[in-house]
Amino acid sequence: MYTYLARCRWVRSIRPNGSFELGSYYYSMGRRFARRSVAISFDPGSAALLCQPEGSEETLHLPVQGLTKAELMGELAALQALPIYQLALPFSLSGLAAIGVHSYLDRHDSSTNW
Repeated sequence: MYTYLARCRWVRSIRPNGSFELGSYYYSMGRRFARRSVAISFDPGSAALLCQPEGSEETLHLPVQGLTKAELMGELAALQALPIYQLALPFSLSGLAAIGVHSYLDRHDSSTNW
């Protein structure tokens, strides 16, 4: 993930309060950079966003948000709390006939392994 992000570049507008949004996360750069553009890259070594505000030589390092395992994959506990349903498959001859499997088998070699 870090290697991929290191190849990316983003440009955002800084809001009047000095913040910008990237990937639904808010980052604050301070009001002195308000209403400017910012060029953003990712430093995999420090897991930080490198922010270069328009008209400034200063580069700000902001810790990246949203790259934890739980945030990327979701919480397993919420899924485990859901009820488990096993759908019944029609393995009886009448069930297979009802969905038309017999006509498929009639048209194909019955010795074929599925």
